[in-house]
Amino acid sequence: MRNTRQPFQKGFLQGGPLVNAMIATKGRFPGGRWSWHRNDDKPMFIGDTKDKYPKPDGKYTFDKLSSVYITGNATRDDAPNHIRVQKDVPREVAETWVWMCPAGVYEIPDDAPEHGNVDLIVNYTNCVQCGAITAKGGRLTPPEGGDGPLYTQT
Repeated sequence: MRNTRQPFQKGFLQGGPLVNAMIATKGRFPGGRWSWHRNDDKPMFIGDTKDKYPKPDGKYTFDKLSSVYITGNATRDDAPNHIRVQKDVPREVAETWVWMCPAGVYEIPDDAPEHGNVDLIVNYTNCVQCGAITAKGGRLTPPEGGDGPLYTQT
């Protein structure tokens, strides 16, 4: 069905009922075509979200390193690096990788410049094979010898 994207430009609460009405009437409501504008030129939020999340309680929410421990990660410390990423990257990309990784694999050094390229630290032994790095320019290869998290189906 066409034109179901445009109502959401008014927000989720206004767009949801409009789209439901459009689906229920098989596109006859509201009739005609809706105009829309591109929104890829809007600035992307790059900021600190630490204040928005509750502190880990150890029962329902965990910090990143506790989450790595819970996965049963069995990567040897002397295993070869299985994450293929560029080490010298723009700070914005490095910050994206730091916030995207659920296991704290990527770190920005404290002495890194605020603007320009930074030398990224990769703690590949913490990797839980989530594959998030493949979305933003890296490549995840299988760890040597079947190392990695020991996920079990419950």
